[in-house]
Amino acid sequence: LDPELPPVPALPGEINQVLLNLIVNAAHAIGEKLGDNPTTKGTIKINTRRIEEAVELRISDTGIGIPDELKRRIFDPFFTTKEVGKGTGQGLAIVHSAIVDKHGGIIDLSTQPGLGTTFIIKLPLRADEEASWEEVSQTSLMA
Repeated sequence: LDPELPPVPALPGEINQVLLNLIVNAAHAIGEKLGDNPTTKGTIKINTRRIEEAVELRISDTGIGIPDELKRRIFDPFFTTKEVGKGTGQGLAIVHSAIVDKHGGIIDLSTQPGLGTTFIIKLPLRADEEASWEEVSQTSLMA
């Protein structure tokens, strides 16, 4: 984590829920990849950094990844790839709502099936001004 980050205007409970949902999903993706009797461990990494007038948060895992045909639907309410009784399809919809609707941020992802996924979140550093996301977005989410 970047020790030089300034305070980020945010709703702590909402951000806690975002982190919890993304970490639990990452753990499930790793578990699905490694199976019931793994001989190795997966990895979940969390990184932060400042990009212009925003803070970027990345949560990466070494799980199964997300197939291209499912990427466009993962933030849809009630959409899940988990078997019946294992997921509600609400986790990533809640994440999207908290970041985009409640914080005026941006969420995107980079994924490679079989290798893992990284969720990239950008939150504005100023709550009292409209963030110029056109400028911030020009700084690649994948930088």
